[in-house]
Amino acid sequence: MVRAAEATSREHEAAILDAAISLMAEGGVEALSMRAVAERVGVSATALYHYFHNKQDLVDRVVRMGFERFGAYLRDAAQRHPEGSMERVRALGEAYLQFALENEAYFRVIFSIQLRGPRALEELPGGGGYPLLRQFVQDAMDAGSMRRFDPDLVAHYLWATVHGIVTLALACRLRGCEACDAGGGGASPIDLFHAFDPFVRHGLSTEGALLP
Repeated sequence: MVRAAEATSREHEAAILDAAISLMAEGGVEALSMRAVAERVGVSATALYHYFHNKQDLVDRVVRMGFERFGAYLRDAAQRHPEGSMERVRALGEAYLQFALENEAYFRVIFSIQLRGPRALEELPGGGGYPLLRQFVQDAMDAGSMRRFDPDLVAHYLWATVHGIVTLALACRLRGCEACDAGGGGASPIDLFHAFDPFVRHGLSTEGALLP
């Protein structure tokens, strides 16, 4: 009986979290209320307080769980490639895109600017994935597979590039080159990411490499 009750409790909590994620992905944190979640789950608003102290407690739990899943997804993809390799850095970027496509609701929630405004990276669970990216960039520089430069600047550049692709892809249909838009239906974020690879590796200037 105790185990059955625990299982039911976990199921109720999971249903509440799923409802909260959907509401926040659809309309931001303003769309989330304990009453709205209760209506979507099919329970009384009072029942939600058995699991969460208040709305902010629920929001914090959703964001923390989203970042935990996000971090695990990134680590799993990167670990398949050798330490210090450009392949590991590239795999991290591709996993970032893939997570957003497969978990759009979570992605919209964890990177929403509506959640308490801009936050320091240190405040995010796992640093929002940034420490992992920076470490892989530093490893690649130390291994000689990446040009030496300020690792934070390079990490921010790579992050801005991949996050920009995601943001655009979630907002509109992207146009791509013939190689990544052969069907004419718009470039997929993953294919566009691969098409960007020469730019990341060699730059765009005809004057030669801009970085030392």
